[in-house]
Order: sequence, then C-alpha cells, then structure tokens
Amino acid sequence: MASENLKNFFKVKAFHPNWTGALLISENDDEIQHEGTNSLGKYNIIDNTLYVEWMYYGQESYKLIQGSYYHEQLVSNLTRIYDIIFLEGAGAPIKLAKISIYIPEYPYEVTLRIGTSDVHTFHQVFLGKEYDSSHLPEKVNRIVDLGGNIGLGSIFFALRYPDAKLLVVEPDRNNFALLQENIRALGERIEAHQAAVWIRDGLINFHTETNDGRDLEAWGGQVSEESGYKSRPTVCYKLKTLLDNSGFDTVDILKVDIEGAELELFSQEAETWLDRIKFIIVETHDRFRSGSEAAVRTVLANRFQELPPLGENLIFVRLPIA
Repeated sequence: MASENLKNFFKVKAFHPNWTGALLISENDDEIQHEGTNSLGKYNIIDNTLYVEWMYYGQESYKLIQGSYYHEQLVSNLTRIYDIIFLEGAGAPIKLAKISIYIPEYPYEVTLRIGTSDVHTFHQVFLGKEYDSSHLPEKVNRIVDLGGNIGLGSIFFALRYPDAKLLVVEPDRNNFALLQENIRALGERIEAHQAAVWIRDGLINFHTETNDGRDLEAWGGQVSEESGYKSRPTVCYKLKTLLDNSGFDTVDILKVDIEGAELELFSQEAETWLDRIKFIIVETHDRFRSGSEAAVRTVLANRFQELPPLGENLIFVRLPIA
C-alpha cells in the first residue's frame, strides 16, 4: 500500500494482546494494514466483527465495541460486572475501591464504588434500561432528577437528550461527591444541589440507619422530621422553590426516586408545582412508607394518564387539556 493512497483508507483504533494501535481499512476493496508495522492483509466485516487474514500472521477477528476494534482474545473471557471485586496481585487478592467504565454505546465514562449499590444501579440504568420507556417524549428541553444518587439517571437522560438542561438533587454527601465527578463532562447543561426535596424549605433530618440499626446503604438514605435514629441535618427545598430558582417554568421529564418522601411530595401542596410537569417517572417505596404509591396515583389521577410500568417505576404522561 503506497502512502499516497492512504486517503482511500479510514483509520480505526485497535487493541490486541500484544499491541495497541490503529488499523487502516480500505474504503474501496478488502485491503487492510496495521499502521505501526505496515503488515498487510485482507478483511471482511460481518455483524460488527472484523475478520482479518494477515499475509504473514494468519487469521484474526476483532469485535467492534464503542468505536474501537478489540481482538477476540480480549473479549472471550469477560468478567461479570458483579464479580469485579478483587484483582490478582502476586498471588494475593487486592480489593478494588472504584472502577471507571464507559457507558455502553456512548463515549462517556463514569466511576462506580465497588462493594456498594453503584454497580447494581449501573446495571439497572444502562444494561436493564429501567428508564428507557417507549413512551418517553421525542423532544425534551428540561429534566428534573429528584434523588440523583451518583448521577447515572441524569446521565442517561442527558445522553438521550443532548440539547436538554437538567436539574439534579441528591441529599447524601458521599453520593453527591461522586455525582459531581460523574456529571462533570456535562458542563453547564446540568445544575446539581446537595439537598433533599421536601414539603418546606429549610433543614430536614437525613437518616443513614433505621431505628433498629440497619444500614440504609448508599441508595437508601431517607429524610424525615424525626430525629430518633442516626441522622444528620441536610438542606431541603420544596419542589416549587427548586423549579423557581432554576427558571424551570415547565419540566418535560420529572424523575423521582426519593426513598419514601414521595408520600409527602405528592400528597401535600402538589398543586404548587404539578401543572409544570409533562411526564413523570417515579419509584414508590411502600416498603418504607406505607401509602406512598396510593398518594402518587391519587394526586395524578385526573391530570395524568398512567402508562405501563417499567421495572420498579410508575410512568405517567399529562393528559391533553380538554
């Protein structure tokens, strides 16, 4: 392949057990070249698999994953995401603290804490597609994420709707620190608050354990007016206040996952913000707060149509005005 003909080739990044570099693939015929060594071969691409017959090195195949080709040996013995806990280090296990991974189908990197609910949440959002309802609106300008955890739900919506602005609220300080790291690449598109949504503005008790001492873990922290079990004060806002301060006159998607506080949010003064909302995805938590699901359905009954649920989430879309 003469260098003057490189304009007829496109370059792709490739990973091999013995090297990392680029492959030059002909746009006009079946020729391929390894850029670093000038090794020549013939190629064929079938169903995102690149098959190569090298002139001197025999046959190989590469899988296309997020824009790069990976040699078959690198993807033949995959580790389950739930099993990523230890690394082998000189014959002894080394425990991992965090991992950074790319979201499937997107060049977007997020960090997860090993040994926490982060891996399960990642699986739910990006592999189980728990927010990927077929009823999601096509055009979206404003999204609100109440109970943002480490930001994965916000990132899902931000990637799906690249022109939308987002408001995310998360009360847990450890979750919020990782949330800020995970959403940094979204820049000014997203506004984040370490706070809880509640039925008044001020301070509320954020609980990290139940009354019997059970750890609520990273995903299960709850807010309430009670102070009888392990808690710390955190800033809280009414949803109306959050929307007013952010200039969100209308909200195209409201996602709610607030570990039982949906009982108060939907049953007390919901009329102060509900007319701004077009589409709602809400996870209810009757196991924590009995009556939460009924409170949501009751206040939405006359103004929203309930759609088929998706995973643990109830889904509602605003009814047309008669």
